[in-house]
Amino acid sequence: MSDSAHIGVEAFGAALAALDAELDWALLERLYCWDAGEGFFGAEEREALWDAGLQIAAGLSEGLAELPAGGPRRSVYVGAAVAELVPMLVESMVLGREVCAVNLPGAEADELNRAFEAVGVALRVDAELPDAEYDHLWVVSVLTDPEAFPALHDELYQRTGEGATGRGNLVAERMRAAELVDAWCTRLARRALVSTTDEELGFFEAEAARHGRRLEVPELGRLTAIVGDTLRHCGRR
Repeated sequence: MSDSAHIGVEAFGAALAALDAELDWALLERLYCWDAGEGFFGAEEREALWDAGLQIAAGLSEGLAELPAGGPRRSVYVGAAVAELVPMLVESMVLGREVCAVNLPGAEADELNRAFEAVGVALRVDAELPDAEYDHLWVVSVLTDPEAFPALHDELYQRTGEGATGRGNLVAERMRAAELVDAWCTRLARRALVSTTDEELGFFEAEAARHGRRLEVPELGRLTAIVGDTLRHCGRR
């Protein structure tokens, strides 16, 4: 490991520890859980979250290393939240890439931005996509959100009966999801990496096919810590 990489790893470890101590976990528990949520982000649960993030970041680093030299070296995380902290920090502080975190305005984005500023981490969650090309797009458990896409959530997870939301309009939600994927991929470099889940993968394969591209889907995937979806880092050619 080079001296600069070693310094980056040390800075990452320090930043993650500082964020772990700074974030208002009680607030985040209330945001993530219908009931009080006490213990959802307890010490052991956070350790498991960080461990899962490190495993995902290791596979992500390998995928990014296969991108052509001279690319934009910019990543966009759609739906950036607590689960994305480790890979975003690794990209920014260890790999030296630009990270653009995107999410809707709200209490979680506000809390993440407050903590980033408090501990001196050069990240910020914004509501808009960057007006620049990027070669890594992260969309993980976004199109399966039961609040934003209730009918699509039921279909993609094959949920029926009491386990289903029983709400929404599947045709309209599939159309909206496809339009969002098109928008997210508009500034994606010709050679790029797409990190997404098995449930959402079909939308990105369809988008690639419409533009004469293809996705190379690896056999190995990793389970995400909070939702438990299988995440894969797919090469877009």
